[in-house]
Amino acid sequence: MALLRQNECQIKIVFVTDSAGAGSLGKDAATIRRRESVAALAILGIDDIEFLNEPDGDFCNSTRFENKINYLLQHFSPDWLFLPSVLDYHRDHVAIGQAVLSCWHSNKSPCRAFIYEIWCPLPATKIVDISSVIDLKKQSIACYELPLFHCDYLSASIGLASYRGLYLAKKEDTNYAEAFIEAEKKPAWGNLMQRMLGLRVYLEKLLKEKE
Repeated sequence: MALLRQNECQIKIVFVTDSAGAGSLGKDAATIRRRESVAALAILGIDDIEFLNEPDGDFCNSTRFENKINYLLQHFSPDWLFLPSVLDYHRDHVAIGQAVLSCWHSNKSPCRAFIYEIWCPLPATKIVDISSVIDLKKQSIACYELPLFHCDYLSASIGLASYRGLYLAKKEDTNYAEAFIEAEKKPAWGNLMQRMLGLRVYLEKLLKEKE
């Protein structure tokens, strides 16, 4: 996002859930995390933000939600769409990714869609060098004081970027990168995604059996 803004691209950020932490972060969590989100994006130079206020930790797709996404796709008319991984290990990320992908598939726009990784590394098809903006990424993540109090997301995120930096050509500066899968509107893509989702479900079941 920082690189896109530096190239004067117009960016719209959509927060799907209300960030309340499913009740585990305190009664003011939604308000605090919304304020932190605005501050984090300001560091990246982004101020066009939409909050859809779906329930955090319990997102379920619906016709109402799809209508919201279709409206945004039609009126903002993005060239690129970024959405959370449908292979992730967070149920909201998976459900939201699937819902948005469904809207994108049915939309006639030539918009390209890119899936980004969060809790689970992806079989990446696109790697973006973010070494020049890694300090902005750190500053932006540091704005999320409430989540960081509970877990060191900063180290995890920068560690993932460092790992992805192995895909870049070696240079003197420290390498950092982000990885994506570009989605396709082809039948073969749908079949591949279903197989990958099936693998995710199998691994989740296997891990639970070993607990």
